Amino acid sequence: MDQLIARLGQFWKDPQDYLQISMAIQALDTRYALFKKLNKEPGVAEIIEQMAGRLAHSFERLSDIKNKKILDIACGSNTSKMPGSIHVNTPFGGISLGGSRGYTALFEPWFCRMLFELGAKPFGVDFGDLEKEVFEHKRVDLGEPDALAFLLKGSFDAIQDSRLFGSPEFTAQFPDQADRLKVAEEIVRQEKRLLKKGGIIIHSDAMDLLKVED
Repeated sequence: MDQLIARLGQFWKDPQDYLQISMAIQALDTRYALFKKLNKEPGVAEIIEQMAGRLAHSFERLSDIKNKKILDIACGSNTSKMPGSIHVNTPFGGISLGGSRGYTALFEPWFCRMLFELGAKPFGVDFGDLEKEVFEHKRVDLGEPDALAFLLKGSFDAIQDSRLFGSPEFTAQFPDQADRLKVAEEIVRQEKRLLKKGGIIIHSDAMDLLKVED
């Protein structure tokens, strides 16, 4: 775990940021047995590095994250399943992982968990089980029309959507690419509606998917 903290610390130059990310990772270990999961599934480290890299790209200092309301669309859950194989993009390049189709820690809501430990106010939405999570959350079927309409306009300082379109549950629900594009269009529309003026899109798979199809 010390190696993971050292790698994450490279994203920020200020010693206070290094201390803050170190404390956040240790808190994740205490609350979610992160060290055990890192040893069991090496891909978990790459997922956390990816999320930290996105934060570093979006916020100059970790202190800038404190008290920010951040929406994570398709945040992951404790019941998400893993496909037979998966390719994960990280700040250090892509990695390919094999595995069964059972439960995996790779799809747990690590981004919201990290944000919570860093002092932000994350709100996660996902179709899976989030019942015992400490951050604010709601179970939502993002394939349904107006699934995010319950959220108030301009209520978030930053938004991310990630991993929905590669999830086995979602692709099974929407095997037709045209239907997946409709969901992407709705998510992008909602992201624009929900983001405060001057807010940040940390990452959007939906936007990336629509760009590819243009």
